Amino acid sequence: LSDECMRRFYKNWYRSNKKAFSTFQSLTGEERAEYLDNELKKMKKHCSAIRVIAHTQVKKLNIRQKKAHILEIQINGGSVADKVDFAASWLEREVTVDEV
Repeated sequence: LSDECMRRFYKNWYRSNKKAFSTFQSLTGEERAEYLDNELKKMKKHCSAIRVIAHTQVKKLNIRQKKAHILEIQINGGSVADKVDFAASWLEREVTVDEV
């Protein structure tokens, strides 16, 4: 996660220990891939609605704000497995306004 997104989870960024999501970030590449595969399988089996959490990149704008805006987007259309596969294909990617 970027610093601008992690800032949203803290009231005082400069005084915090910056430990949000540190256990996931400490995983190696293989462990992280295995963890994500298990979570995606659980979603395909148990979930009925799939939502993605996204954040803005405030650094690219020339404004004083440093905290990112976080939004939740529901994915519609197709089966739950199709929705999960679509969401997984967009993980950790930058989405421009033209692609929406």
